[in-house]
Amino acid sequence: MQIKVNSEHLSVAEGESLLDALLRCSQPLTNVCNGHGTCGKCKVQITACAPEPTEIEYQKLSAGELAAGARLACQVKPQAGMAINCGENGYVDRKEGLLFAADQADSEFCGIQQVYVTLDKPTLQDERSDWERLWTKLRASCATGNLKIGLPEMQTLAPVIRQEEFSVTAVLWDECILDIFPGTEPIPVYGVAIDIGTTNIAVALYNLANGTMVRLAAAENGQTRYGADVISRIEMASKGPDKRTLLREAVTGTINGLITKVCNTAGIAGSQIFKAVIVGNTTMHHLFLGLDVSYLALSPFVSVCNAALEFSADETGLALHPQARVILFPNVGGFVGGDTLGAVLGAEELLADGRHLLIDIGTNCELYLQDGVKMWACSTAAGPAFEGAGITYGMRAQPGAIERVHIDRQSVEVSVIGGGAATGICGSGLIEAVQQMRLAGVINQYGAISDPADPEVQADLAPALAARIRTGQQGREFVLAYNAGGNDIVLSQYDLSQLQLAKGAVCAGIRTLLNIAGLRIEDIDSVVLAGTFATHLNLASTLDIGLIPKMGLHKLKTAGNAAHAGAVKALLDKRAFDRLWRQADSIQHIELGGSATFSMYFMDSMCIEPCEI
Repeated sequence: MQIKVNSEHLSVAEGESLLDALLRCSQPLTNVCNGHGTCGKCKVQITACAPEPTEIEYQKLSAGELAAGARLACQVKPQAGMAINCGENGYVDRKEGLLFAADQADSEFCGIQQVYVTLDKPTLQDERSDWERLWTKLRASCATGNLKIGLPEMQTLAPVIRQEEFSVTAVLWDECILDIFPGTEPIPVYGVAIDIGTTNIAVALYNLANGTMVRLAAAENGQTRYGADVISRIEMASKGPDKRTLLREAVTGTINGLITKVCNTAGIAGSQIFKAVIVGNTTMHHLFLGLDVSYLALSPFVSVCNAALEFSADETGLALHPQARVILFPNVGGFVGGDTLGAVLGAEELLADGRHLLIDIGTNCELYLQDGVKMWACSTAAGPAFEGAGITYGMRAQPGAIERVHIDRQSVEVSVIGGGAATGICGSGLIEAVQQMRLAGVINQYGAISDPADPEVQADLAPALAARIRTGQQGREFVLAYNAGGNDIVLSQYDLSQLQLAKGAVCAGIRTLLNIAGLRIEDIDSVVLAGTFATHLNLASTLDIGLIPKMGLHKLKTAGNAAHAGAVKALLDKRAFDRLWRQADSIQHIELGGSATFSMYFMDSMCIEPCEI
């Protein structure tokens, strides 16, 4: 049997594992445990004929690695047609930026069109106005009679049409003339897809002529200096119009900084961007527009507007062409925003048929459930623990953060983003650390750190692990990584309680939504995890700690930053956006606040153990 390894053909004997075949042919590969599947080091990337992951691979690899084709060579049975990258080419690292459905897509239906016309020149016999001449020609070319033009374009119309002997190019959106250019050469036209997250903001620049992604940039939301979560920002904005203005300027400033960055890198001007599509939760949506959010914090949690909205860039303060169309996804409810609908659109291939649950895990966790006929959505306040906030040594997923943890009876092994000494721990590392601590007996099912002086603990817990338990300022703590100078990275009892609150809220939300729909977790065809954070999760850990109710690992899927991918789809295809806002009216919004069912499930979902339902 022949397989392809790093573009070269390799013969594999019958019954030979991929690891043995690669070692026999001296392919570059790390092999610490000699094929027992315990080290998780023999990573390869399978680019063709990738098998379903094994239980061991679910334990050792992140969701993003699995989705990118990463497998452990010791677990793979070669098959004809398989193509593999190994060595440096096979290492699937934490990806910078965000994940999209494609770097290029069809943009024929983006909604921005260019119309080239030559106007009749004025004569003594033809004294029509410049606008009437333009309107007549465009009406004939566009088959519409309700064209509109803005004042700035009207003010420059006379010199523009005369610059190239009355030949002009009009850039249009529906019946709105966005700009007029001299001559009949195509104008470079761009668009941006913007994801306003509570913590981070991402901007993707696309060439609308061919649907190609030009640049991508992300940065921390400038609003974070006013609070880590939506509740704290609602509180600030409710103090008066001036505070609301501060928050609006913070988010707009971040977006404009990113727009400037992608434009400068691409060598274009912001005035060449004629369309923007924005997704974000309801609070981010309202704060971007400067809307009153005070009633979002009061039952029954009423928003100002949930409809799909369209404005000019000039109205929103974005550094685009002044007449560029800025389109905001509709919201479902007070705490289920356009980012949820964006994720539904971005992951539509995974949600095509059947019963599916989509979870966008973040500070505000949104849930979307469909049974093939009906659709439901709700949100639950997970808090900032998944982003590293509120954790003693918590930090975002950046160099220095612990992202993976493995604990055996004798030692603790951590993986640090960028290598080097650990300076903190990010959300994915936190979840895996708690799972490993529970499996090793460092904590019990209630999240309590074991007392190393307890005789029963001494009998069950290896001395090397017991030595890592000590008393800190917040009670008992467990050392994940020792650092020179004593600045060790620890998880405290308080940190564990914060994780329990976050994961309990998510699990309780899932159980409540299933209860309302009359479904069991076994009835679900797949659970789709959306968001950049979910990409770096170890899927087995999410089940082991009870973040997600126990189910078959093969049913867990990841969709990357599906909300941003949905914004990209809407940017490039106006029809996709039109379908989406019609679908939004059919989604039943479930408010969990005050729900006795949710409260019951929340208390029952706090334990650090698989959630059996």
